[in-house]
Amino acid sequence: MFKTFAIAAAAIALTAGAASANNNFGLLASAEQGDSYYDIRTVSTLGEGFVQIETFAGDVLGMTDVNAGANTDVRVQLDGNLAPHNLVAKLIVGGEVVDESRILVRR
Repeated sequence: MFKTFAIAAAAIALTAGAASANNNFGLLASAEQGDSYYDIRTVSTLGEGFVQIETFAGDVLGMTDVNAGANTDVRVQLDGNLAPHNLVAKLIVGGEVVDESRILVRR
């Protein structure tokens, strides 16, 4: 019985890792100061969710929905223009952050 439990636990752990690996951003680029949107070339998800752009302090600047599968040319409209500081893009699926990436804002 212990062997069966150990095998099942290992299978669940491997499946969870594989699932999170399929939720990701592709080719994030830097942004220019003053931009009112941010483009992401590809966002891949296993379920419906959204991309959220925020400051490191947690202030949300914009968000857009994404569908399950590969989403290309995802544009996030921002509240106001980008200030000269770095931001973070978060991919949220099922209420959980499944991937995040820093965005360099160039002056």
